[in-house]
Amino acid sequence: MPWWPTGKRDTDLERELRSDLELEEEEQRERGLASEEARYAAQRAFGNPDLIREQMREVWAWNRLESLTRDLRYGLRTLRRTPGFTFIAIVVMALGIGANVALFTVVHSVLLKPLPYRNPGRLALIYEADPGHRHASPWLPVDAGSFWEWQRSAQAVARMALVSPFQEYNVSGERGNLPEVAEAAWCTDNFRRCSEF
Repeated sequence: MPWWPTGKRDTDLERELRSDLELEEEEQRERGLASEEARYAAQRAFGNPDLIREQMREVWAWNRLESLTRDLRYGLRTLRRTPGFTFIAIVVMALGIGANVALFTVVHSVLLKPLPYRNPGRLALIYEADPGHRHASPWLPVDAGSFWEWQRSAQAVARMALVSPFQEYNVSGERGNLPEVAEAAWCTDNFRRCSEF
């Protein structure tokens, strides 16, 4: 069934219903009924025009889209009548969308995005264990002596580099520049080569 704009379709439907009702009324007059009685008899025989309109609209292809449009208009009218509720609903939706975007950004950058190395799956972080728990953490950074010993005797590891824990360093300039702090760590000179294997 071809589609045409809703206004023209409704006008055509009304014209069709009116024409059918007039034909039915004419048939009733030909049977010998008076004009007023023929009109009532035609309406009884024809049925409820509103019901026929609804049934025809259900047959049309774009009924769901029209129903969605009506629902959206009704929702917008309702929101316009209750500005307090509308404001709260918009704020809650904005906070929810913002929280989801922030969470996805963090998950993407921390868990999903690969490290900027050629083979990030082959990288490993090695700590020294503190079996006596004399420190706050059971894992301690490796000291330089142990690192050189491990590097000399390691056979299952391609390359090793030593990186200190990150600390805050003051990198302010001279002559009244604003103070600036950056987190940094020192590492052995082969760190870049280790990240390229």
